[in-house]
Amino acid sequence: MKKFTKYAGALLAAAVAAGSLAGCQGSSEPKEAAATQTQDSAAQSGQETQGSQAAGAELSGELEIVTNADEQTFNAVNGVFEKFMEENPGVKISYTTQGSDYEQLMKARMASNDLPDIFATHGWSVARYSEYLRPLNDQPWFGTVEEAFKRNIENADGQIFVLPLNMDQGGLMYNKTLLAELGIEIPKTWDEFMAACQLAKDKGYTGVFIAGKDSRQPANLMDIAATTFLASCEDKGYTDQLADGSFDWNNWTPVSQLLMDLKAKGYLNVDCVTCDPVDAAPRMAENNILFLMSSSPDLIGQAQEINPEAQYGMAPIPALNDSYEPAFCGGEREAYGIWKDTENEALCLALLDYLAKPENVKIVCEASGKRPAIQNVSPDLGSVAEDYATYADTAIYPFFDRVYLPNGMWSTMKTIGSALIGEEMTVEESVQTMQADYETLREQN
Repeated sequence: MKKFTKYAGALLAAAVAAGSLAGCQGSSEPKEAAATQTQDSAAQSGQETQGSQAAGAELSGELEIVTNADEQTFNAVNGVFEKFMEENPGVKISYTTQGSDYEQLMKARMASNDLPDIFATHGWSVARYSEYLRPLNDQPWFGTVEEAFKRNIENADGQIFVLPLNMDQGGLMYNKTLLAELGIEIPKTWDEFMAACQLAKDKGYTGVFIAGKDSRQPANLMDIAATTFLASCEDKGYTDQLADGSFDWNNWTPVSQLLMDLKAKGYLNVDCVTCDPVDAAPRMAENNILFLMSSSPDLIGQAQEINPEAQYGMAPIPALNDSYEPAFCGGEREAYGIWKDTENEALCLALLDYLAKPENVKIVCEASGKRPAIQNVSPDLGSVAEDYATYADTAIYPFFDRVYLPNGMWSTMKTIGSALIGEEMTVEESVQTMQADYETLREQN
């Protein structure tokens, strides 16, 4: 069957790597892409979904679906939609990826209350989009969402509003060969982490790599580190205090201090301020970097393609101290919700049910290189798959800026992160900046 799928503006591989290193923070710029797909198909489904058209009845209708997915993920999801249409000849789907324009597009469409039938929520299904989305707890695939991940897409009442296909998972990327050479294990606390960096420096290695030419990189490190400095130590109540406005911003000091200490003690790469993210995988392939703080496990595969002896793994973020456990941070990546006012609810539900099939989730995860958010899916993710299995029961907290900070503070974190590694701001000044922007943006939001 002839396909009418066009993808324009495909990025070079190095540029894709650059975007992926930044992780998928809620306020970071999505990768540039543009795609349109509209196609009639030729067969019948027979899917039965709660709220869908009667079982055995032919599905029909037209859907608009939008995303900000990169080329690989878009093509994978597009392929699933094409199969759905082949099985349902009365269905027509317009599927587009808006790239860097996505957030502005969605803000404009929210303002006019004219949203696509289905759209990707890029990490913000609860905080930004939930009031526009149909709750999906009544769907047959709801019980298959990974339990460790579910907290990232639930509101206070336990409702979810998206089908999450894969997840971003931030943690400690480590060099297996160097850990063995240094005679140490994966650090479980921040003190152990800093001690490992000192050992690496003593041997002439880079303790932590940052491609600081992109301001998202130092911000990403702080966002990941804040998980265990502030979120996973739940008995301290920091996240509740951020929610009600009573947070003492002196408690942010250790997060900024970590970045400052890494630079001051010589644990970062010497070109941490000017290094371009496109150089991340090649630098990893040189096999002299001990750690990265990242939510981009695809970098591991890219480095291994350059140098098969560059063996990296993914571990949880070090804990605050011995009283706590290491944890991951994470969030939805490719996740789709249904506009609550769509005129095609039954068809939307049937399509999400089809998309949730393990074989379809597997396709998307392998294309994106990311861990599935649905149970009983085993994609080929290379060497990092073993790490995911090892830490399957490790807690996954939401990306800090997406849930615990007001919308807009990702920009603040980019500003202070770059200033800290550039030695243009003190730790105290960074904390004051965070507090001032928090108070301003909290009032606006």
